Amino acid sequence: MKIEKINFPAPLLNALRDGELVIFAGAGVSMGPPACLPNFKSLAETIAKGTGDPLPDEEPIDRFLGRLQDEGVKVHARAAEALSRGELEATELHRNLLRLYPDAGPVRIVTTNFDLLFEQAADVLNVKFEVFRAPALPLRNQFNGIVHVHGAVTHPDGMVITDADFGRAYLNEGWAQRFLVELFSNFVILFVGYSYNDTIMNYLTRALPPSEDDRRFALIPENGANTQRWRALGIQPINYPSSSDHSELNNGICGLADFSQRSVLDWHSKITEIAGNPPPLDGDAPSD
Repeated sequence: MKIEKINFPAPLLNALRDGELVIFAGAGVSMGPPACLPNFKSLAETIAKGTGDPLPDEEPIDRFLGRLQDEGVKVHARAAEALSRGELEATELHRNLLRLYPDAGPVRIVTTNFDLLFEQAADVLNVKFEVFRAPALPLRNQFNGIVHVHGAVTHPDGMVITDADFGRAYLNEGWAQRFLVELFSNFVILFVGYSYNDTIMNYLTRALPPSEDDRRFALIPENGANTQRWRALGIQPINYPSSSDHSELNNGICGLADFSQRSVLDWHSKITEIAGNPPPLDGDAPSD
């Protein structure tokens, strides 16, 4: 179904209607105004300022930050400081992602971001839910709220930033791996604010168990260049029109949120209408 220039697949719409859609929110959700927070690479560069050790192009970001930590740099404290500016404000995208979930249903948002902008947006919208922070992650059947799967700025030492942190979360202690495998096995997933080559996506996709089609989706800019790479990760790309400010992404999520607020009767009527229509013409179909 096309909503604000984005073709949202029927399995995703059905999962949203049935309370089975989990939003995974990455750095891109917090990079727009007024928040303007950095992505993982820019955060690493901020952490490294004044150390005399700039981020090398060829070194993985998590390994670089682990090396700084070993050299005595307070990586976690610096990261928390960079992400805790007093004037931070949630973006429209934060609010619209929360609006995907009607009052009567559970909120299901997992974020790899350390900031608390979803919580701030919830206060504005007067939305109530639980907040979970790694490593204290919820059980699958109790998942209702915001999950900071890599920790939050309120507890810097628990933030998953360095290679050692990722090793504990996904290998040695494995709490992130266990939570995500269970989650990916039982819900439909929509990734928002990620690129296929993010350091964090590299770890998240290691936790992806085998799945049938139409269970994992990612909203990506409409350039077509990385479509096959997303598919190779077992994730179906959903394109939105490219723009410097990614405004079409927010417009699409806003339209989807408006759609999700409709009554159950409206949902069934619309889905039945979609199912009864002939396939879209080439000009209306999602593009790769």
